[in-house]
Amino acid sequence: MVITYIYCNCPADYIRIQVRCRNLADAINRTGRSHRANLLDMDSFLENTPYAKKICDESDLLVIYRYLHDPILSVIQYWKARDKKVIVDLDQAVNYLTPDNPAYSFWFEGHPMDGCAETSTVAPPIEQFKWGLALLDAATACSPRLADDWSRFTNTYTVLDYINTDQYPALNQPHAGEIWIGLGYHANADSLAESGLLAAMESICPKRPQVKFLLCNMQNPAVDSRQIKMYSPKYFEDWVEILSTLDVGLMPTHGEYDLRLGSYDLLEFMVSKIPWIASSRASFQTLSAYGQYTQNTPAAWEAAILNMIEQIDLHHKKACSSPFLFALGKNLGANINTVLNVYEAILHQ
Repeated sequence: MVITYIYCNCPADYIRIQVRCRNLADAINRTGRSHRANLLDMDSFLENTPYAKKICDESDLLVIYRYLHDPILSVIQYWKARDKKVIVDLDQAVNYLTPDNPAYSFWFEGHPMDGCAETSTVAPPIEQFKWGLALLDAATACSPRLADDWSRFTNTYTVLDYINTDQYPALNQPHAGEIWIGLGYHANADSLAESGLLAAMESICPKRPQVKFLLCNMQNPAVDSRQIKMYSPKYFEDWVEILSTLDVGLMPTHGEYDLRLGSYDLLEFMVSKIPWIASSRASFQTLSAYGQYTQNTPAAWEAAILNMIEQIDLHHKKACSSPFLFALGKNLGANINTVLNVYEAILHQ
């Protein structure tokens, strides 16, 4: 079986493309079996360059990462007319995006995303996306709930976010006298505020001056700036470098969009041996033995964070045992056959 992953060169997507395309292709190519995977950028796919035509011709399955709109739909029809199986891979609940999310203006208003010319479109992409699903053989999604959302438009399958453990350092970076607390990569400004975590941070900072909060891809909240570190990681390696500095990980969730997230953020904390606290939401309950949950109120978040700070050595010790081992068990290489079985089922459905 030959699989080709096709992705847009959008800077905002680089980190997730690593997880949903590059890592999968590498794992498939390492199996040593009769399977092979290719990576193809969307510009080449749309232009049908000689290289794109060659590898698509050779492929049994074309996997389009996330986007379905003109002119992508036109090229999909070209390959469907040539009996190619084409699917879309979903890792974002685009139908539940809120206006504070940078992707909202693209999906609901048709504005091109920064640095990504191939996302220029006229009709709202969210509507084109629904039309596009009818063209496809199937869709894969990073969580069961996300897969279920689109099951009335096409056949849907779940392909979880497995983790490439080789990409994460074994040791965290020390910073004596300070405790660095950071949010998972998927955390957003709306969840930070609506979960109650932002208010908890505002209360904790003056009480615990040794605490530093690390925020990625967010505007600076109303917290003492000396205790806030802002980052905008562009590449996967940039994000892993930030992750390796954390003493505590937080994953606030709120609303329907967050309910469709997978558990990759928590797996990243665990494989990095970082104790974590997350909102008590159904999407995370399978990991209840490996971290702490809290209700979405400022008081609950503050109490949970302060408790972890006061017993930080104990929590670090726990993070090095069963949570770390669980994350190792979710290594992509060890689970790649599960993904390949899904692809086989799609090819033979």
